[in-house]
Amino acid sequence: MVVGGLWIVAAGCDDFAAFAGRAEVGSESRTLGAVVFQTATTADPQGISPAGERLAIEARFVRYDPPYEAEVREVLGLADLDALPPADDCTAALRVPAAAPAIDPAATTTAGVEFLDVGRILARGGGSEELLAVRTFPDLLDVMSGVTYGGTSGLAYRPGSRYDVRGEADRSPWFSIGAPPSWADLRVGGDEVRDGLVGMFDPEPRLDLRWIPWPDHASDIVVSLVWTGVDGEPRGIVCHPADDGEFDFPTAALIQLPPAPDLAGLTLRIERIAGLSFPLDGIDEAEAVFRVSLTTPIR
Repeated sequence: MVVGGLWIVAAGCDDFAAFAGRAEVGSESRTLGAVVFQTATTADPQGISPAGERLAIEARFVRYDPPYEAEVREVLGLADLDALPPADDCTAALRVPAAAPAIDPAATTTAGVEFLDVGRILARGGGSEELLAVRTFPDLLDVMSGVTYGGTSGLAYRPGSRYDVRGEADRSPWFSIGAPPSWADLRVGGDEVRDGLVGMFDPEPRLDLRWIPWPDHASDIVVSLVWTGVDGEPRGIVCHPADDGEFDFPTAALIQLPPAPDLAGLTLRIERIAGLSFPLDGIDEAEAVFRVSLTTPIR
């Protein structure tokens, strides 16, 4: 399940513009839903943000024509869950947006993608509960209509806690998912990340990652190195380590880095992604994903 040739990013309003000019959703349409929990930490030599930070929770349910499935999965934040390098392997990565189909100027202005209203949604976990915020798009720019749910949550991120999601009127949850552990235990080159990653490439590039595996749930680990190329464009390497607690960046991957004088803005990012499918009336496919990431500069 997770990321190959795409950067991991939260879908936003810019993604919505990709649907402009599409024809009305047809009779062969499908429905897809996603509930995504996400917590992100940034570390630097001045310290690391503490555990217990807030979550972002977003839920979207879409009716769409099958030719547009790849782009819909991107908008839902699922596209990077579809392709990975082989286990313990790496690949060069650049964000390449899904190609949009040709736009027919004579097409109707009715949106080809409809964000479905499934009623109020209740999330519970970390010792409290909340109704997800509802955002309504009434024929936004003649591109789409419907509702999306969530945003920054009032629920705390507590590793190991269970998080439930259900409809406000439902007696039983749609699903229950366990929060993955934080990356507070991550060590790189023998150093704690909270101490700052300095001198990792002295005298030669070497990145050895160590962490405590998570045996409670099947998940994917995604590790990426990102830097700015001499042309000013982002460059990167994405790896897919097994969750066995150790990963050494292959030499074949590290030699893709430019020489030190040209190596700007080098950043390490590690993410654990746990997911599950769940049944939901009226929706062909629904997925829940919990993502926990840590980002740190390398100096």
